[in-house]
Amino acid sequence: MQNIKGFASRTAGPAIGIRTSATTLADIRKAVQPRDIFTDKRGNGTVLVIAGSSRYHGAPSLACSAAQNMLAALRTGAGYAVAYVPIAIRDIVRRQSPAIIVNALGSDHIIFNSEIREAVSKADAVAIGMGIGRETSTLRQAALILDHCFMLSKKVVIDADAIYAVRYTKSGMNGNVAVTPQGREFRELFGKSPSHGDDNARISAAAALAGRLGANIILKGHRSIITNGSVAKINRAGSSALATMGTGDVLSGIIAGFAAAGAPMFDAAVAGVCLHSKIGDELARKMGNHIISTDVVESIPAVMKKFDKNKR
Repeated sequence: MQNIKGFASRTAGPAIGIRTSATTLADIRKAVQPRDIFTDKRGNGTVLVIAGSSRYHGAPSLACSAAQNMLAALRTGAGYAVAYVPIAIRDIVRRQSPAIIVNALGSDHIIFNSEIREAVSKADAVAIGMGIGRETSTLRQAALILDHCFMLSKKVVIDADAIYAVRYTKSGMNGNVAVTPQGREFRELFGKSPSHGDDNARISAAAALAGRLGANIILKGHRSIITNGSVAKINRAGSSALATMGTGDVLSGIIAGFAAAGAPMFDAAVAGVCLHSKIGDELARKMGNHIISTDVVESIPAVMKKFDKNKR
């Protein structure tokens, strides 16, 4: 079991020895991979989404979260996305869009079985955690999936409820892993969460945790910190328009899409946060504080088009 409880409370203070800079549009350009004119859909990267639970009254909302994650990955540039969800919500997820492929788990919660094992082996990036629930039995199954991802050195985005499964993992993480806590998740899982207004403390806490886990940490907030333990990027949002349900699922899908298409996980994480924030700021100018997650997904192409790279 990862011994991380209370760790962040020992990391307050200036961000000494950590190379720090702000995100820029160059970070998006760096993460975009050239697309070969002769490629096919799987050649552009496969994203596997493991999400959802049928145990809660909000199952339709959770289904939407899984769908938005996949659609964000496809809009970002991945060629293929598939989701595994509990059988009770499979059809709800399918109805969200004809562009997504949804498979059912023979259970009311996520489970590590031979089908998931094979799906992980075929994926270029895995996004896990959206709406899976926090029951101990579910988190232990999620931890088994995570350990399998770590063993295969798969690129994996650990989001939402799956963050709570980290404490049950047995294997060490690596640079292909991104963990995406917001303040409450950071505090509940890793100890005291630094103040939103204290950038030095946030950088120090996130970087120390990244070093301890051997993974990339995205400490989300109005000023998000993305770090691998030695380098930290700060993304300063221009508005609070993205502070609404579902937009975090879109961010995880964007990061998974960049990673599946070939970007190293740290670059994918930085680019994902930067793109997500830029879209939020542009939508805020048009729509104020009245956007929903689908607005973010549908806005991805307009921003990404200028960064497209094609091999001739």
